[in-house]
Parts: sequence; C-alpha cells; structure tokens
Amino acid sequence: MITPGIDHIALTVPDLDEQVDRLTSAFGMVVEARFEGFALIADPASGLKIELGGSDDSQVHFRHFGFRADDVDGEHDSLVKAGMETSEAPHQREFARMYTSFLKEPGCVDIQLVKYDE
Repeated sequence: MITPGIDHIALTVPDLDEQVDRLTSAFGMVVEARFEGFALIADPASGLKIELGGSDDSQVHFRHFGFRADDVDGEHDSLVKAGMETSEAPHQREFARMYTSFLKEPGCVDIQLVKYDE
C-alpha cells in the first residue's frame, strides 16, 4: 500500500549551493545529506524532503515525485499492471538506506517508490 503523503520532490538546479543556502536560511529547512552534486533537505515541520541535484544548464528541472510505500515490490507491480513502465526495478540503495524503484509513463511525471530501512 502507498503510504499517504509524498516523501520527496526531486529537482535539478543550476546553482546547488545557492539553492541549499536559500532553502535553509530563508525557509528553515535542514540538510539531511550532502554529497558532491547532490543535497537532500527537509522541512522539519512536515517531513517533506526536496532532493536537489545540479543541472547542466541555467534552468530548474523537475525529476520525480517520491512516494513512501509499505511494499515497494507489490506497489511497483501494481503500477506496472496499471500501465506505468519500469525505469529502475525494485532494488536496495545502501547509501540512502532505502529499498526503492522508479516508474514512468508517457505524458506523466516520473515516480519513485521508497521504503526506508528500519
């Protein structure tokens, strides 16, 4: 079952450092993870996260919505049966301590399913 609520929104931005600084200083978000070319920031009040990566141009680009799922494999299969395509099959991401998958559908936003390791 998809757990109600969006886990995160993923974007690429032209100046990652500037965007992180703005969101943390002006909006009270906190950095949860930071790597070369990547930042994960969160709103401490709602728990919503924004995944930021560097873009190759001067534009902001939407990448995907991340949804929490109690059963990534089952939800992934259900969404494929409903017409979405697998862009990354369910797998473990050790660096992020999560089990995840990615799906897409022409004309729709890309979706990531996530279940964090306990």
